[in-house]
Amino acid sequence: MRKIIKEGGNIGYLDWEGIIILVFYGIELNKKFYKSVYESQTEVDVVGEISSHIAVLLKQIIEEEGADFDQQAKDFVETFCLGLTYTMIDNLFRPHPLEYDVIASKVDDALHFTLNL
Repeated sequence: MRKIIKEGGNIGYLDWEGIIILVFYGIELNKKFYKSVYESQTEVDVVGEISSHIAVLLKQIIEEEGADFDQQAKDFVETFCLGLTYTMIDNLFRPHPLEYDVIASKVDDALHFTLNL
């Protein structure tokens, strides 16, 4: 596991795998709130907001690995973050949702596979 260091930010306090687990844990812990906001969202783009926060983390991971954050990387981050966020939201509405750590593990596996970490 790699630790991401960023001065002045919270990202450096945990490795990225730990951050992803906490994001999914927070969504599960507050699932009633997120479901209600998602169902009634007209003024706030919940998916966009969550996705943009995850994008900051992915940008840091890519740069920490020494890769350029070029257009191809930006396209990956945008697409991956939207997919990840919709996966979170979809899980909230399933009759038998997956546990947060199961989804977080799938995200970690996908990132390790994609970024060869």
